[in-house]
Amino acid sequence: MTGRTTLLAASARWTPAGGLLGLLSTLPAGVLARLAVTRPKTFAAPDRALWLRRLQSGHVGGYGAWVLVGATVLGALTLPGLLGG
Repeated sequence: MTGRTTLLAASARWTPAGGLLGLLSTLPAGVLARLAVTRPKTFAAPDRALWLRRLQSGHVGGYGAWVLVGATVLGALTLPGLLGG
């Protein structure tokens, strides 16, 4: 061993498989979004989940708070892996 490392360069271009997977994932998302807008009762939260809806006020600060909570939870979950534990 000489102690040298080899770096591999990744290609940054579209492949047919990547484009197809992108379309295959976008199509169902669009269909679900259209159904949620045109038939909202179909996707309404069940009664047992209404307490979750009350946690969100709809104000911009509420969205910011939830983003912060989510980032904190993800950070706490990944911290042991980053520390090597």
